[in-house]
This record gives sequence, structure tokens and C-alpha cells, in this order.
Amino acid sequence: MTPDAPSFFTLDRGTVSTAASLVAPVAGRYRLLASAAVPAAIDVEGLLEDLAWRVARTDGSLAGSMVGWRDWSRLEVRTGRAPRACLVAASAQTGALLERAFISSGWQVAATFFGPQPDLIAFGEACLDPRLDAVVVGGRDDADQEERDHARLLWPRAGALARLRDDLAVIACGPFIERPEGITDDRLFALPAPDPVPLTSSSLLRQAAAQVGAHLSNAGEAAGIDGRAALRTSISSLAVLLGNRVDGIEIGAAAASRTLASSDGEPRHAVIARAGLLPREVLDDDDAAEAVLRWSSSSLDPSVRLDRLRDLVLRPWADIEAEGASLRMAALRAALERLARTWDPAGDADAGWSGADVRVLYGGVFSALPAAAVSLALADGLRHTGAVTILHDHARVLAPLGALPVEGERRRLLADLMDDCLLPLGSLLVTGSLPEPAKGVARLSISTSLGDEELALDPGGLRLVDLPPGIVARLELDPGSGSVLGVAGRPLRLEVSGGLGGLLVDTRATPLALPDSAEQRRAMLEAWEAAAWPRAT
Repeated sequence: MTPDAPSFFTLDRGTVSTAASLVAPVAGRYRLLASAAVPAAIDVEGLLEDLAWRVARTDGSLAGSMVGWRDWSRLEVRTGRAPRACLVAASAQTGALLERAFISSGWQVAATFFGPQPDLIAFGEACLDPRLDAVVVGGRDDADQEERDHARLLWPRAGALARLRDDLAVIACGPFIERPEGITDDRLFALPAPDPVPLTSSSLLRQAAAQVGAHLSNAGEAAGIDGRAALRTSISSLAVLLGNRVDGIEIGAAAASRTLASSDGEPRHAVIARAGLLPREVLDDDDAAEAVLRWSSSSLDPSVRLDRLRDLVLRPWADIEAEGASLRMAALRAALERLARTWDPAGDADAGWSGADVRVLYGGVFSALPAAAVSLALADGLRHTGAVTILHDHARVLAPLGALPVEGERRRLLADLMDDCLLPLGSLLVTGSLPEPAKGVARLSISTSLGDEELALDPGGLRLVDLPPGIVARLELDPGSGSVLGVAGRPLRLEVSGGLGGLLVDTRATPLALPDSAEQRRAMLEAWEAAAWPRAT
């Protein structure tokens, strides 16, 4: 490296933390030299200076090249809080389309009023909620005349209620041409009408809603490139480079996103606020808190666990060890469950997708848990049958690289940085329900450069197989007299790669059922974690 080498920083500013990395050319290729994540309140300049001089102290020959770090380029993205909206429509059908579009573009739906005669008192109370960002009125050109007449009456009512607050945006989705009185231009938005497309398909309204949401959530802050949109771009570029089907999953504190991509293009994408790791609803909603705590194996008193969870929402950086790690595991499982439920409400997890080869994870929670525990959380929350290799962008560089406008430059950097940035966590094999022993025992043969191994698979269990990073394993799954992964009467061949957490083999039923009894549920979760998480007792 020389003093004039094109070193640069990446910055991912989230709602809870800021991740920064220092990237520089070394021996003809770009390398990740240092990275760190700190609470969002920490000064960024101090963080970047620490990265530069950490490298200089490690290798004295680079000290001179660190002097001009303040002038280096920065690839910066930002993710704000999820905006909150109150949705209004003249019919349940239009309302469902409107809700689907806003949910999958990163909005939180705080209240809905679907029908020709909304409760005006409840509607007014919803608009006066200081946490609300917008009131959204939806209408369709293809609706019948009666619905169009009712929609035209709802529009001025929404405008009148919005005038009670001078910071509430008013969004018209569809054929509304009358301008509401007293609403300034900076608070008024006109978007396309709701369209009947699946949750994760292309939609003009969804794209426009995401742009307006980013504008509202970043109001009062420095403008920046949306981190989730940039991450989506990088996942698609990565799929082309790898030549594999990639499932990109990002779990942030306030929202989550998912992108399914292959070398042929991107079939599905959504940003889902309700799948955030630390939903604010748990602070005052016991049911929302219980939906998280039902995934906890902690033996603490229920009231203490509830207090700890709410404290974690208020102070995300606190208590990372011991019970803090256990609560993060429960929160991750619950977030993935919400992501899967919203992504595919019908419960057909693999609909429209033949299975990913690689799952790329993005978000700080994946760094706070052991690698095998992350695999277990994915198996619990998503319940995809098949085999997948799991990688984690531990330095959070994919989103900033997605901000590069030139695809060729982005692919070049991704090709150089993949080995540094994508940490191999291991692989996961989820078989679904296995045949009972009476029908023939299922067997798994594992062939690697280190040797061969054969396992008899019992239904309803978890097994962790040592598979180090850099080792490719060829799996042959023999279903015996039954069927596995939709294949009967012949072995099924798969290939996975090793990682820090090895290979987790999951033969539990799909869908996964937890006992109603709190104690039985805790004991079951504890037994599952013991197979993948050595600290479990």
C-alpha cells in the first residue's frame, strides 16, 4: 500500500448501531483491513480514526499511509426507523391490497379502517397518535361505482383529521384529484393505486411507498442512500458472482428485509417492519412480548424475563452475555418466524422458489450468537426443507457496496472482498418429517476430503456434525422405505460447505410445533439448544 492508494471506508448507519470498515488494496486486490460496530450515538469520525490507526499500529510499514485518512472516500448507507401509517379504504378488498403494499415496503401499519363508514372517533384518535407518520387513503379505478363514491367521501375526512397535526403526511393512493384544504405540499403525496400482486412481486405502489417511507423516516436527518435498497442490489450482484441461488436475510432492530436472487435475476424481495428484532410493541403489549418469550429457554422467573426483554428493547447494547444472549436467541427466532409468516401467509415456505444454495445473513444479532446457534434459529424460524450453506457479512459491507452505481465496479469489489467479509457459519440440512423406523431407517452419508462418515437419522432430532471452514461435503441422503425432501425410493445427493458451526442436521417435523405448556416448551427448547449451543444446560 502506498500513500496515494485508493483506500476507502464503508459505513452502515442503522437505528441502533453504526458499522464501519476500512478497505484498501493489498498485493493487487482489495482487502478488508479493519471493521467495528458501535452504538449509533458514537461519533463516526472517532470510529474511522480508530480503524485507520489500528491498522497502522498492527503493521508499522502502513503508518505513513494512514495520515490522510480524513480525505478517503466513504461508501455510506443509512437505515432509519420504520415509518408508521394509518390505512383507510372504502372496502376490505382494496384495504387488503393497500396493506400488503405498505407492509412489504417497510412500513408499520398502526391502524386500519376498511369500509364505507369508518369509526371517526377511533380514526381521529389514531391520527393524533404522535408516533404516526402518515394517513393513507387507497382507492382503485376498477372498483365498482358504489366503492368509488364512498372513497371520494373518505378522502376529505382524512384530510380534515390530518389538519389536526402539522407534521402528519397525507398519502393518496389512487384516483383522488381533490386537494385537501390546509395540507402543505411537503405533507401531501400522490402514489399509484393498490394493485393485486403477490407480497414480494413488483409493484409500482410498493416502490413509491418505500421511497416516501424513507423520506419520512429520515426527516430531520442527513440524507443518505437507503441501506436496504443497497443491500438488495448487492445480493443480486453476489448471486451472479457465485452462480448460486442466494437467500439474503437482514434482521435489523426496527425492521427486516429478504431478497431471493439467482444469476437469472431477482424473483422476490420485501422489507418487513414487523419482522424487526426488537419490536417496540413488547414495551406495552404483553401478547407481543409473550410471542418472543415463548421461544426462550431461560429458567428465569417469567416476570423477570419480561423485564429483561423490555430492557433489551430500550437498551439494545446491554447485557450481551448470559441471559442477554439467550434473550437475543429468542428474539431472533421470533423475528424469523414473523418474517416467514408475512413473507408467505399461506404457510408454503418454498412456494415459487426451488431452494437457495447459499443464505447470506446481515445484521448485528448474528454476531452476538455462536455460529451453530444461528443455524438453529434459522431452522426454527424459517423451516425451509433442503440443504443450504450459511454465510454472515460480519463487517456489514454488502449494503455500502450496493451504493456503487456501476455494476462492474461493485462486482469487482465483491469478488475481492468475499473471502474477507462473508464469514462461513456452516451449513444446515432440514429434512422435514422422516419415515418411522418401521418403514426403514433414513441414512446420511457425508463425504469430504477429511474422510467419510455415515449417520443413521432418527425422526424429530438435531445433530451437529463437525465440518470445518473451507471443507466441501457431499451428502447422500437415503430415505429408506419412505421419502425425504419429496424424493422416494432413491438416494438424494446434495453439497454443502463447512463453517464455524459445522453442519446442523435437523430431522424435526415441518411445520414445527411447540408445546402449549410453558415448562414443557422450555425443556424442549433447552434440549434443542444443547445440541447446537454448548452453554445450554
